[in-house]
Amino acid sequence: MRILIVSSYFPPHVGGVEAVAKRQAQVLAAHGHDVAVATSHLGPGLPLYAREDGYTVWRLAAANPVERRTGVPYPLIGVGFWRGLRLLVRWSEVVHVHDVLYQPPQAAALLATLAGRPLYATQHVGPVNHPHPLVRGVERTVGTIAGRLIWPRCRRVVSYNPMVTAHLRAGGVPATRIVRAEIGVDTDVFAPGPPADRAHWGLPDGVPLVLFVGRIVAKKGYESVLAAAGPGRHVVLAGPGAPSGPPPPGVTFLGPVPAGRLPELYRLADVFVLPSHGEVFPIVAREALASGLPVVLTDSDRYDEYGVDRGLLRLVAPEPSPVRAAVDEILADPVLRRRMGAYARELAERLFDSTAAAGALLQLYDDPADPRQAPVRAAPEGGR
Repeated sequence: MRILIVSSYFPPHVGGVEAVAKRQAQVLAAHGHDVAVATSHLGPGLPLYAREDGYTVWRLAAANPVERRTGVPYPLIGVGFWRGLRLLVRWSEVVHVHDVLYQPPQAAALLATLAGRPLYATQHVGPVNHPHPLVRGVERTVGTIAGRLIWPRCRRVVSYNPMVTAHLRAGGVPATRIVRAEIGVDTDVFAPGPPADRAHWGLPDGVPLVLFVGRIVAKKGYESVLAAAGPGRHVVLAGPGAPSGPPPPGVTFLGPVPAGRLPELYRLADVFVLPSHGEVFPIVAREALASGLPVVLTDSDRYDEYGVDRGLLRLVAPEPSPVRAAVDEILADPVLRRRMGAYARELAERLFDSTAAAGALLQLYDDPADPRQAPVRAAPEGGR
């Protein structure tokens, strides 16, 4: 089957949507599908066309001023993007878009509808309580309008957590067309193990490390993690973006970390903290759990649907005081830290197995012989 995946960003750009889209392309290609990824080309250094892990990546012209100026990832597309995307949609048998909030998936949904291609979507987030009211208002308005236009045209919409499922149901998507899936984690790669040399990372020896991985933006809660800094521990921030001011003493900002080095970074840490807004088990939290780390996340009643032990997974308000109190408690009690780490690993193995996640993905699409599908055209030539 010829499957076109459309994601606003794709690795090496860092983010959860990018990681999920890449894993999707790898799994589908490994099982014999002809897979192309359409994404944004955001500057020099990356080829417009590349063959990776059995699938092709097409980077189409886009601008990225919003992320550069505000830290909010939102590429803007023009005529060149539409032209390239139109050729790829005409080649495809199936179009799968990632998150209707963004312009590239919106364009792909329109082109797929006009071309008569079956449309599928993955919705990654629901309404986000962004700290900035303007950003919050724009995200919710655009997301609501796009969702109500695109979701009814999708054969199925994938949701990775109960918060997103509730958002889809509120947006009018019938339960029969929502596919609840999990983001799989390779528990052989993300696993407990001996820590690497901290000197390679420029980190101090002899003190516990409190780790945050994610974009350095307000909605990820990094400022609450900074409040956990102090004597007897060292805070590490890893991710794209930049803190609003100089990091305080006892804090190291690593910047973006390549995906291949993240397992090593997790094994260095003593506790993982991500007090983000509007997320339930984001991918970096799943990686930290698989790595056997005590984990502190933002509280939500949606975690109850996973049957988690709240004594061994810390769920707190995304504010400095409760975040610091949770970190203090964990670092002060080695027995608790070991129990939380063991529980984290067990939880990841039980809930987020990558093999099970891959199986669900492979059963997502309808048979390409379905008579509702339009005739397909020849694939575009590589590099053009």
